Amino acid sequence: MGKFRRAALWVLGILSALGLVWFIGPIHWNVLNIGNISGIAVCLLILACVLLSGRINALCGKNRAVKKLKTAVLVLFCAGLLWTAALTGLMVSGAASAPPETATVLVLGSKVSGNVPSADLRERIEAAANYLNAHPAAACVACGGRGRGENRTEAEVIREGLVSRGVGASRVFLEDRSTSTQENISNAQKIIGQNGLNRGLAIVTDEYHEYRACSIARGLGASAWAVPAHTPWYIFSACWARELLALSAYLLLP
Repeated sequence: MGKFRRAALWVLGILSALGLVWFIGPIHWNVLNIGNISGIAVCLLILACVLLSGRINALCGKNRAVKKLKTAVLVLFCAGLLWTAALTGLMVSGAASAPPETATVLVLGSKVSGNVPSADLRERIEAAANYLNAHPAAACVACGGRGRGENRTEAEVIREGLVSRGVGASRVFLEDRSTSTQENISNAQKIIGQNGLNRGLAIVTDEYHEYRACSIARGLGASAWAVPAHTPWYIFSACWARELLALSAYLLLP
């Protein structure tokens, strides 16, 4: 049992160290959000528990309350792993759907640095352009307002990117007031109604984000399908962890 425990601690320590590097990595590309901050904190906590496991076990032998606390922490840790796996499964399933050719394309916004789209927004623009060029009858709503550090609205940057990739400007409508996924979709529905566009939505966003985005759209009464954009590998950890928190709040909070 002692050898198994030591081996398990070594594996856990190595995994937490690798996780720490994984979550720190996006900072190099100027991505620091609640996702990778939370990931860094969890990895540091696990690493500290591994390094201090001897002292913790010694305290457990002397203090029953400490032993109960250790058991509770282990139970929460295992529950957290299961919850993370379940949410990740939902994210994967949400990216697997094929919209009809007549659906209106919704490109959800993401950060713009000055006038430059972020790495994940560039991927969304690319995915939307590929879809729109393959479906010339489809109209598009570019979503996203102007946030801190942005010289233009995200919607304007998306439209510019689409036009530069061969999409006619007349096909792209702007929803340039929103600051969240819920607002993106709700405001876009108003524009769709005002312009007589197809109310079925082909939602373009990162793969990990499709499940929540399509669920929100369906909750607002729309038919919705996924047109997933590939998330750049070097910022994936921050984006994925942030979505874990956002999806948890969406599912658990009223």
